[in-house]
Amino acid sequence: MAGGNVKGITIEFSGDTSKLDKSLREVTKNAKGIDSELRKVNRALKFNPGSVDLWRQKQTLLTQKISETQRKLELLKQKQKNMDASGVDKASADYRELQRDIVETESKLKHFKNELKGIGNVNMRALGEKFKSVGDKMTNIGKGMTTKVTLPRAAAGTVAAK
Repeated sequence: MAGGNVKGITIEFSGDTSKLDKSLREVTKNAKGIDSELRKVNRALKFNPGSVDLWRQKQTLLTQKISETQRKLELLKQKQKNMDASGVDKASADYRELQRDIVETESKLKHFKNELKGIGNVNMRALGEKFKSVGDKMTNIGKGMTTKVTLPRAAAGTVAAK
């Protein structure tokens, strides 16, 4: 076996997390782009809350945001495993900061998932408001016809009968 090649997966247990840090920076950069676009959509929704296109965009962006946040959480947990394997002091400032980042990312992920669930309800409410608006218009038309057409004809019929 001397001089033979060993094939398989290589696992690095050193404290070097530079590859993970690079991946985390990339995820953070992507998330910032999504955040920027999401803010624009939210701003537009304030002025036009019934726009199905804007709600669809928000739904797509939140789905992307959830995906990026899950990816970030996985990378943070991998970084924690690497730090644990390399024997980093769990009382160190870096380790505590990493733990805070993990907790914060888990909270954000939960928030984004809840917000995405709420969009379906908002879309249904927007549709309900449109139906209510159409119903109100139909009611007004009916009232208008009653006062302008039906009552005068009934009065004319009463006069004619006398």
